[in-house]
Amino acid sequence: MRAKSASAATLTEQNADLLARLQEAEDTLQAIRSGVVDALVVETAAGPKIFRLEGLDAESSRFRGEILAQVSDAVVTIDNDQRVTFLNAAAERQYGVSAPNALGRRLSEIYQYRWLRPEDEAAAMTALRETGFWCGENVHVKRSGEAIDVESSVSQLRAEDETFSGLLAVIRDITGRKKAEQEHQRLEAQLRESQKLEAIGTLAGGVAHDFNNILGTILINAELARQDASYNSQALLSLTEIEKASRRARDLVQQILTFSRRQVTSHQVVSIPSIVTESVRLLRAGLLGGMRVECYCAADTPFVLGDLTQLTQVLLNLGVNAAQAMEGRPGTIEIRVDGVTFDETSARPDPAQRPGRYTRIVVSDTGHGMDAATQRRIFEPFFTTRPSGKGTGLGLCVVHGIVQAHAGAIVVHSEPGKGSKFEVYLPGTNDMAAAPDPIERAGQAAEGRGRLILYIDDDQAQLYASKRMIERWGYRVSAYIEQREALDAVLSGKVCADLVVTDYNMPGTSGLEIAKAIRDALPDLPVILISGYVTEELRTQAAAAGVRELISKPQDLEELRDAVQNIFYPPGKRLGRDRP
Repeated sequence: MRAKSASAATLTEQNADLLARLQEAEDTLQAIRSGVVDALVVETAAGPKIFRLEGLDAESSRFRGEILAQVSDAVVTIDNDQRVTFLNAAAERQYGVSAPNALGRRLSEIYQYRWLRPEDEAAAMTALRETGFWCGENVHVKRSGEAIDVESSVSQLRAEDETFSGLLAVIRDITGRKKAEQEHQRLEAQLRESQKLEAIGTLAGGVAHDFNNILGTILINAELARQDASYNSQALLSLTEIEKASRRARDLVQQILTFSRRQVTSHQVVSIPSIVTESVRLLRAGLLGGMRVECYCAADTPFVLGDLTQLTQVLLNLGVNAAQAMEGRPGTIEIRVDGVTFDETSARPDPAQRPGRYTRIVVSDTGHGMDAATQRRIFEPFFTTRPSGKGTGLGLCVVHGIVQAHAGAIVVHSEPGKGSKFEVYLPGTNDMAAAPDPIERAGQAAEGRGRLILYIDDDQAQLYASKRMIERWGYRVSAYIEQREALDAVLSGKVCADLVVTDYNMPGTSGLEIAKAIRDALPDLPVILISGYVTEELRTQAAAAGVRELISKPQDLEELRDAVQNIFYPPGKRLGRDRP
């Protein structure tokens, strides 16, 4: 614990209680010496105790033994040679020594100071020399080796001729208080991290809608152009690069949403060893020469209830991070998976975690390692130690967000030059019945056969591109920018639509309100809702409004096409079609 020293004003402010008690003690001693006090009342655990002072001086052993013995704080006095001349009962208990064995010994044989900074000791000595008093916090190490945090008030003792005769120390054990302060600081740090996460989530939600509209328009037009380009290889090459860049941008938004835990997850029973096997295969394919991946999965590893895609991303991101840490040098990435049980008494990675069986994933590397300052920031969004253009700074913060969303914990151990080790703990599950049946992937959608789709979107470019694409699937499309106009058209029968596809976030009337109005008036008319910001709350509201399909924007063209097919041709009644 860092010892504190400061100006007299600062000490007075920080240690008012100790100063007041010390002043009272000095006043009492002076009164005793002057003979004006006949008796002293001391508050003890058993109640007030009266000490008769007739014929008693302040230096007598009876005074020190009977009166100071009642003080709850440890009291120690030493002479000029730093030999113990007195210690009270509280000091005996605090340092595990008895007065007869301690008297005459050097103070360093009872306990030793631990100064975190060399200047703290010098400042304390200067204060004692110049003012006769020092008060502050430091650490005492007992003979047993146990270290305790203490708050000390030390003052000079003077003989009758005013010469220096030793020191008096009143010492309070504040270890419990310090632990409480550290816990408070930890909780504050968690709160700040949560606030950062909330800010990122709010930013992502605000950006996602407009940004995804732009990306959706680019992706749809790129696909339309690809179909029109036919065999023009140069044009196809350029369109492929446009699609790649657009998808990277789309994935970036999704990673931010994942980090902020705003993205809906679909939980199922997952075998982590199975994910590791596939992830290791992908990692090995991208490693440079000299790097190798070693993998071990315990047979009794618990299953995990989680999102398969996101848990795979955790392993891949940690593996890629490990490979990058080795900077192309030969080395080893080790991935170990096993089960660990925490009970009520065992230390857990995160105190908030409940006792029980956990799956532990350990990813370690032989890279350059990290110092403490870097470790404190590695889970911050956009923080990276790599050169500009070599990384987004989202890999580890996405891992952190996914682990937190799965009620897990992640711990990092690292030292410069000694590599890094990431430990992920995920709650295990025995509920094998929770594993869902594999979802049948929609086959290639049948041609629209002239069915009419009413499409609503407030973004004109997105609306126009979507209309062109859906028409190529064989559907007729009635496109509307104005929501109220579109709703009036379908409810009045002016437009006899077979399906309504609507954006969610629009000014005036939202897609959810449109779906509710259609549900109430035309319950057999299916609705597909598209949103760039899908939350669990929206999913629940959409289901209540009668929405048949909820799609994230920018939607994959095949995802939208398959959603349409799911409505017109349920599984088991699929019609084949050729892709254009």
